[in-house]
Amino acid sequence: MIRAVAVLLGIVAPGFASAQSTTWDAILSNSHWYVLQENLLAYVTSGTSFTDPAPLAGSDQTLWNLGTATNGLFTGTAVATLRPSSNPLIAISSTMSIAPGIVTDAGQIRMTFVNASSGSETIGIGQMRTISGTTYMEMQMITGNSTVLTTHWAYMAAYDPDTFTPPSLFPDGTLLSQEWRWTEGSTWQMQSDTLFGAAGAGTFTVTDYRNGYFWGPGSGPPSTAAETFTHIGSITPEGNVLFNVLIGGTLTSLAGQITGTGLTGRMALRPYDGSAFGPEAIATVVTVPEPATIALVAVATAAWAAVQAAGRHRSCRRSRSDRSPRTGARAA
Repeated sequence: MIRAVAVLLGIVAPGFASAQSTTWDAILSNSHWYVLQENLLAYVTSGTSFTDPAPLAGSDQTLWNLGTATNGLFTGTAVATLRPSSNPLIAISSTMSIAPGIVTDAGQIRMTFVNASSGSETIGIGQMRTISGTTYMEMQMITGNSTVLTTHWAYMAAYDPDTFTPPSLFPDGTLLSQEWRWTEGSTWQMQSDTLFGAAGAGTFTVTDYRNGYFWGPGSGPPSTAAETFTHIGSITPEGNVLFNVLIGGTLTSLAGQITGTGLTGRMALRPYDGSAFGPEAIATVVTVPEPATIALVAVATAAWAAVQAAGRHRSCRRSRSDRSPRTGARAA
C-alpha cells in the first residue's frame, strides 16, 4: 500500500499540539480558500512509474472551508475536483475532512485530510506567505494509492463564496513558477540512506519541468531494489522541494530546499513519516544542459514574462483575493 504524504522540511510532528501560536488565528478562522488559476495545474501518474506512462496534466481546484482557529489549531472540510486536460468536461471530485490542521508561529502548516469515502489520509504541509500585501497558504502534496497518484502544489487564497466563483481550468499558456526551469535536462548525484541504504548513493535526471513540476528516471546501487526508479516532484518559487520516488511500487517522499543554479545546484531533503524526520539526503548537480539550451530557456522565460506583463493591462472584474502571488496583479 502506498502511503500518501506531503512534506516540507522544518516541522516536527510531536511539537504540533504544543505550538500555542495565535499569529494566524484571525486570518484562518471561519475562512474559505481556493487555488489560484495559475496554480490549478496538477499531475496524475501511475502508482508504479512516474515516467511510463508519462504524467497526465489536469486542473485541480481544491476548496477549503475552515472553522475557528485556536492557538494555531483548526479543523474544516475540503473538496477537490480534478479535470483531466485531455477531457476537461470530466470532473472527478472527492470530499475530505481536515482533522486537524495546524500553523506554527513561523507560518509552517500541516494539514491532515481524511477522505470521506475511503478513510484514507493525505498529509499536506506548507508555508504561510505574504506577497504584495496578500496572504497565501502555499502547499505541496502527493496523494493516491498503488494504482494512481496525484501531485499538486499551489498558492491558496482566501475568498468569499457569496461573491466569487473560483476558476476550474488551468490556462495552458500561464506559467507561474519559472525560477527553477534551469533544472530541466540536469542530472544529479544523490546520497540517501533512506532510498539507497547506509551510505548509499544514486543519480537522477530531470527530463521534464513545467510550472514548478519536474520528473524523470533514476538509478541506485546495482543489484538492489533501487537499481532503477522514477521520480516526480515540485519546487515552489521560494525553493521548497517535494521529491517523490517510486521504487518497486513503493512511494517514498522527501522534502526540503533547493539552492544554487547550474552546477552549484543543491537539494537538502529529509523523509517524513508523520511522526519524525529521517536522515538527511543531499543531491548535487553533476551535469546541466548545454549553454545553447540554457540560452533558449532564457529566451522562452523572457517571452513568458512579456506575455504576463501584457496580460496585466487587461480589464477584467476579479475578486480582490484573485491575485497572482508572483506579480501582485490580479490573476489572468
